[in-house]
Amino acid sequence: KNTMPFQGYVRFPTIHDNSIVFVAEDDLWLIESTGGRAERLTAGVAEVKTPRFAPDGQQLAFIGASEGSGEVYLMPGLGAEARRLTFQSVFGKIAGWSPAGDAILFASNFAQPHAGAQILYTLNPQGGLPTPLPYGLANAITYGPERGLVIGRNIGEPAHWKRYRGGKTGQLWCDTAGTGQFQ
Repeated sequence: KNTMPFQGYVRFPTIHDNSIVFVAEDDLWLIESTGGRAERLTAGVAEVKTPRFAPDGQQLAFIGASEGSGEVYLMPGLGAEARRLTFQSVFGKIAGWSPAGDAILFASNFAQPHAGAQILYTLNPQGGLPTPLPYGLANAITYGPERGLVIGRNIGEPAHWKRYRGGKTGQLWCDTAGTGQFQ
């Protein structure tokens, strides 16, 4: 006999120190790494996805679809009312934060020829217009500890790409020296 309660479908975890935020039931949830009861952080933002803690853990960026399309939202790292930062009405995902934590990095298909074409943007957490990064089509990015970076093209949620081997398979492009030359 199974005595475990239903555990749910948990996606998009992000971790800072002992805090873990994840998506379940189209909302953000917070739980400590030691376990316990999860606390719901969002309600009314409709479907949410790809939360990412700022490097200092003080802020949490995520995509919310309260008006049908995904937009960038920001809230304090341990929860409070979320503030909408973009108004692009497009598909997007949070790719992370700049190393200094002064900019949100996100991928969006805004002004692209089709929904699958995404480019990376930076966005000031205080608001303002997003600035495109000069890397062409890409939807994932991470920085090295001292220099360099890696961008991802066609990097998608694995649940949608199981066993796919066609021409849109994900690729990683590395700039290990930080010179703008990728391999």
